[in-house]
Amino acid sequence: MSEDEPVGLIPATWIKQYYFCPRIIYYLGVLGYSERLTESMIEGKEYHLSEEQRAKRRKSVAGEKREPAKRVWSKLSLASEKLGLYGVVDEIYETENGLIIVENKFMKAPKKPYPGHIYQTAAYAMLAEEKLGKIVRKIVIKYLRSDKVFEIPLTEDMKKHVQWAISRIKSIIEREKLPRGNDKKCKNCGFIRICGGA
Repeated sequence: MSEDEPVGLIPATWIKQYYFCPRIIYYLGVLGYSERLTESMIEGKEYHLSEEQRAKRRKSVAGEKREPAKRVWSKLSLASEKLGLYGVVDEIYETENGLIIVENKFMKAPKKPYPGHIYQTAAYAMLAEEKLGKIVRKIVIKYLRSDKVFEIPLTEDMKKHVQWAISRIKSIIEREKLPRGNDKKCKNCGFIRICGGA
């Protein structure tokens, strides 16, 4: 854990990891491993930096012309003792009708957003609502390699599901027991050398 990470809170990115494979939470939260940094991850970080600069200049949501933004936050660090969560939100847009959270993913777009991406972004929305005191009405997941955008209304059911995922993540860490994995995803996992599909 680095000095700037809040003690006792879990990173919102772990929600995405949990949906990919619960075992990753065990390696991160119990054993203290970190994911192997790939060339694609390095390229993604560089692209995120350039996207962050573009976001600061934007006057409309995620660069789309449909909706003007009154205010834009980029790379906003948020934490919540209540949720037991912290994270850095890629982009937050304040519009006439409320906040919109944008999460950028440096990958090709799937046919529909992955559940881990949806709930990670919903978690950022919950952090933003608590910190900024304004309602988030929708989340946007932007797949940068395909320049494809998914807009999803934020619902109470999504928020409940995020809280459920947080409780499952905390349970894995507290129990210190290796959960069942997702064998179908092993070949694309940065922890394959550690886990070995155990």
